[in-house]
Amino acid sequence: MTGKSPSTSSLPYNLPMDTKGQLRELAKIINIPPSLVANGDQNTVDAICATILYRHMEQAQRHEAMKIIRSLPNRELVGKLVTKVVDTSFVNPTWGMWSLTNEELLDKESFHSAVDSYASYVGLSASALGGKDLIKQAWQRRAITRGGIATLVIWGVVALNKYQLNKLQEEKSRRSTLNSSSYY
Repeated sequence: MTGKSPSTSSLPYNLPMDTKGQLRELAKIINIPPSLVANGDQNTVDAICATILYRHMEQAQRHEAMKIIRSLPNRELVGKLVTKVVDTSFVNPTWGMWSLTNEELLDKESFHSAVDSYASYVGLSASALGGKDLIKQAWQRRAITRGGIATLVIWGVVALNKYQLNKLQEEKSRRSTLNSSSYY
């Protein structure tokens, strides 16, 4: 991101025109309690936009974005936004699907779809019937076998992949622009 101030026009979402509506939608997108933005104003909208765009900014822009975020009077909201900036910029971008560019989002969706398709193709899924049998067997033996542990691990991986895929698809459907050649 170069030369732009964080604003709703920089985001890939169709947002309401009014500030209160924008705050409601942005709070939903970045998963913060609506009560934290209930009394917000345009500065709060700008701070949330800065949070979403932060990981794609150059150093000087990041400094300005952090000034915008820290200027908010609601300390709890400031803390949540700073945490989201740190989490998505320095720890794991997928903790905030909203921080991914369109290209990153589509790449991750493609990967998780391929894993999901492959798992379905080879018959790996967490079925209720299989789980019931595994629990029954563990109860009778008072222990889980290595095979049972392996099954649980595989089911966990398949379930986690499906969860990630659903989150990516939810974010994709929220976006009004999905042109991978644009910034977002």
